Amino acid sequence: ALGGRKSSDTERRVRAWVPAAVYVGLIFAVSSIHGSVFCVMTLKIFDKAAHMVEFTRLGLFLTIAIRGSLTEALRRHTLLFAVAAGVAVGVMDELYQLMVPGRAVEFLDWVADVIGIVVGSTVAMLHYRRRDAARA
Repeated sequence: ALGGRKSSDTERRVRAWVPAAVYVGLIFAVSSIHGSVFCVMTLKIFDKAAHMVEFTRLGLFLTIAIRGSLTEALRRHTLLFAVAAGVAVGVMDELYQLMVPGRAVEFLDWVADVIGIVVGSTVAMLHYRRRDAARA
């Protein structure tokens, strides 16, 4: 019975990370598209809004993954870990685009990424707090 519990905990933790991992892969897949494909998007505001929406989703997925992976004692740090992980993904994504023809690294894109991460992670944490309070 003890071995079965450890296996189910591991499976639960792995399952918690699947959406976040797939979504990070999707972010980098889109970042791999030649920049000329995006020339039709002439409004810079739309570009920043797209970054915020994209990374708000990532914030949600990362918060779910991290909260599902942490011990009860460490769960109070979920927001910090999710934001830190999302900020790191944003930096890596912008740096990755240095190698993609027609793409550019923009500091304001990263700022929009950070705003999205904070929003998505905060919304997820508010959901968990409300749910946990309702259960108590």
